Amino acid sequence: MRTFDVIRRRQLLGGLAGAALGACAPRSTGPSRAPSRVRTIPETTFRVRTEYPSLPPLPDEVYAARRAAARERARSAGADVILATSGSANFGYLAGADFGRSERLIALVLSVVGDAVLLAPSFELARVQKRVRATPPASLILRGWEESEDPIAKVRDAIGERRAILLEPHTDYAVAAAVHRALGSQATLIDGSGVFEELRVVKSDEEIARMQRAVDITEDAFAATFARLVVGMREQDVARIVEEEHRLRGVRGGALVQFGPSAAFPHGAPTSAPLASATPVLIDGGCSFQDWQSDVTRTRWFGDEPPSPRFVTLYNLVHDAQSAAIAAVAPGVPAQAIDRAARAVIARAGFGPQFTHRLGHGIGMDGHEPVYMVEGNPRPLEPGLVFSVEPGIYIPNELGVRLEEQVACTSTGARVLSQRPPRL
Repeated sequence: MRTFDVIRRRQLLGGLAGAALGACAPRSTGPSRAPSRVRTIPETTFRVRTEYPSLPPLPDEVYAARRAAARERARSAGADVILATSGSANFGYLAGADFGRSERLIALVLSVVGDAVLLAPSFELARVQKRVRATPPASLILRGWEESEDPIAKVRDAIGERRAILLEPHTDYAVAAAVHRALGSQATLIDGSGVFEELRVVKSDEEIARMQRAVDITEDAFAATFARLVVGMREQDVARIVEEEHRLRGVRGGALVQFGPSAAFPHGAPTSAPLASATPVLIDGGCSFQDWQSDVTRTRWFGDEPPSPRFVTLYNLVHDAQSAAIAAVAPGVPAQAIDRAARAVIARAGFGPQFTHRLGHGIGMDGHEPVYMVEGNPRPLEPGLVFSVEPGIYIPNELGVRLEEQVACTSTGARVLSQRPPRL
C-alpha cells in the first residue's frame, strides 16, 4: 500500500525529521546484555539473503523503443510533439534517468518525427549525459541553456513550428502556461494522461524481472527486521531497521510500522507506544530497484505466547480474501471483479465495513499507478499488468490486519511475485 517516498513524508510529519540512524533497541541503565529474540508468527519460511545475482540495467535499445512507442501514441492522440519535464517516472521512462525537479528546467521535447531533444542547464550537461540512455539512430540530442537565458525560449525553439503539444501529466502548471504563452495562441496543449498510462501499463518480462528483484529484497529486509524485534522498541525504531536492512541490500527502501491498535489506521503515522509481547506488528513498504518498485505488507504476531484467537480469526479471514482475489485474476476479468472477490469473503464473515479501502493498485516505476483494483473499474486485466492484492480488516482501538502481495497477470492467471505467508 505504501511507497518509500510516501512513507518518509508520513514519518517526517510524525516528528521523525532529523532522527539519527543509530541503535534501535531501547536504552537501559543496567548492565549491557543482548536482547533475547522473541518469535513472530507466521515465521519466515524462506532463506533470507543479502546478496543477489547480477541483473544489469535495461539496455539503451529499450529506451529507444519506448520513445518510438510514445511517438506513435502521441500521433494517434492528435499531437505532433511531446513535452515532459524532469521530476516524474514518465520522464525517466523515456529518457532513462530522472533528475528531480527544481527551479532549473530539465525537459524532453520528443517530436513524433525526428530526433528527441533534452534541454538542461549547461553546467548540468555532463551529469545528464552520463545518465540518459540513447543509441543512434534513435538519437537524443542534449542542449544546454545558460543561467542568463530563458529556458522556456529554448523549449519553444525545440518545438519549432509544431503546435499540438502533448503534455506529460505531471508537468507543472507554471511551465505549461509559460510554454503556451511562448508558442502563441495557435498552440494547443493536450493532456497526456491517457497516452502515458497506456504506454506504461503493460510491463515487459524484463521490467517484471526488476520488480521481482525489488520484491525479493523487500521480503528479505522485512524478514530480517522481524527477526530483530525486541520488547520496548518503538514504531520509528523498527522503521529505521527496515531502512537499514534495505541499505544492506544495496537499495533505498522503507516501511510504515504499526503495533497493535495503531494498525487499525491504514494510513497511520508512527506513535511512541513501545512494543509489548503478545502484540500484532504490521510492516508495509517497499523499495526501488533500477527505478522499479516493490510494495509488500506483512502482519505478524509478536511474542512467545500463542496468537490470540481474535488475531488468528482476522488473519485467516484476510488470507482467505486474498486467496479468493488471486484466484480470480485472469485476462479479460474486470479489475473490479478482483476487488469484489476479496470483499465478498470478508463481508460474509461480518467484517465488510472494516475493509475500508480498495483491494489494490498498479505498480511499476511508480508505487501507485493504474490499473486500480476497485469497484467501478471495468477495465479488463491483461498479461503484463502488475498490481497489489491487499485486503485488510481494521478494528478501531484494537488492531488491524493487512496482507499485501505483488501480483502479475499472465496469459494463464496470476503470478505472485512475493512469497505468501501461510495461514495460521
